Amino acid sequence: MNRHSFLCNIALILASVLTCNVQAEEANVASKVSFSEQVAPILLKRCVSCHGSKLAESGYRLDSYRSLLSEMVSGQQAVVSGVIAESELFQRLIHEDADLRMPAEANSLPDAEIELIKNWIEQGAVYDGVSPDQILSSLLPSRRHPSAPESYPASLPVSAIAIDLETKEILTGGYHELIIWNRSGQLLRRIGDQGQRTYSIDLHPTNRNILTSSGTPGLLGEVRIFDRQTGQLIGNLIQSDEVILDAEYSPDGMRVAVAKPDGSIDLYDANTNERILTLLGHSDQVTSVTWHSDGKRLGTTSRDKAAKIYDVDSGRSLATFSGHTDCVNALVFLDGDEVITVSDDGKAMIWSAQNGRKKRDALSGQTPLLVVSRTEKHYRIGGTNRLLTYELATHQKVAELPTDGDWVTSVPEKEDSGMLVFGLHSGEVRVGGGEKGIDQFSAQP
Repeated sequence: MNRHSFLCNIALILASVLTCNVQAEEANVASKVSFSEQVAPILLKRCVSCHGSKLAESGYRLDSYRSLLSEMVSGQQAVVSGVIAESELFQRLIHEDADLRMPAEANSLPDAEIELIKNWIEQGAVYDGVSPDQILSSLLPSRRHPSAPESYPASLPVSAIAIDLETKEILTGGYHELIIWNRSGQLLRRIGDQGQRTYSIDLHPTNRNILTSSGTPGLLGEVRIFDRQTGQLIGNLIQSDEVILDAEYSPDGMRVAVAKPDGSIDLYDANTNERILTLLGHSDQVTSVTWHSDGKRLGTTSRDKAAKIYDVDSGRSLATFSGHTDCVNALVFLDGDEVITVSDDGKAMIWSAQNGRKKRDALSGQTPLLVVSRTEKHYRIGGTNRLLTYELATHQKVAELPTDGDWVTSVPEKEDSGMLVFGLHSGEVRVGGGEKGIDQFSAQP
């Protein structure tokens, strides 16, 4: 055999060996279990509802990788890297006793899902996310939501509403969509790929972006950004395992504040979508976020019956108001550093943004108050049967609009002084201002 033939044969042998090695490596990569892509979706769907931030059965949470590795009520580690027999979480998934098997009071996981979790633990229980403290839902890619119904068989409460101050268009939240109307209730366009229910809508002060918070109770929460003209999804700012009730642009449009289900508030850079800071202090779901006009302070309300004022640069809590006896639903800044809050306890209270001390009751009743808003000269309080308007300077009531027994469920975060708009539980939107009186239309296509 000549040298050329010998070298050719060697080359063929080497190529064959390399091909086998590459195929072996590809097979190994293919069998490698990804926590973010394969394990997290299983836990989020089947386990987090009982072991998350809102509810932690037996004191055990697994809504993040770090919490997943903690001890269970038995005192055993939930997950021991590489050791199935010592991983209590896995043993609970396959336990023969239905009272001890997880998920509780539900069918056991499919064999394929159990095998995935088993392989992941045996491979070292490796985490492939950015931070071990990320909640599981934030690891998932942005999802494509179902299409909205072509027409609605029944009305939905108006859970979110906004006014385009330039065009006077009215935006409302529908079922997996945003709906845009003119003042007379004529349908202009629909924006899909939205969460199941929309809880807040905010319009960027200088560009055409729409910021929304939405979600499906007990399963998913999102903050999404859409282009107002095209309806295209620009980005998904955050995902959580519970609905997100509010998100709002700062007055200059440079930052976004997000009310989170775990009691914290995240601040994001509106240009890069990167998280800047997390504000802590509430012990239950944050129900609303409201920027002061100076852009330096943020007001928040929560199901923990408290409201707070934060310095957004340092993250420091400046004042806490704990005068309500039930969930606090909304807040606005009034003149002279006064703040007004409304609550399920039926009270609207005015307090100091400097020290959190109560100054007076603006309204006291027996039924929950859900919304509060302000314009240049007035503020409005809404709940059952009526929407009340007060003069900012004197706190005197100047108008009362009856709602025929209906609940006022939403008012715009940013109002037009010459255009009164509010949404009702019945699915109606009412519009007033000028000499036209009050118009109304059903906010469902």
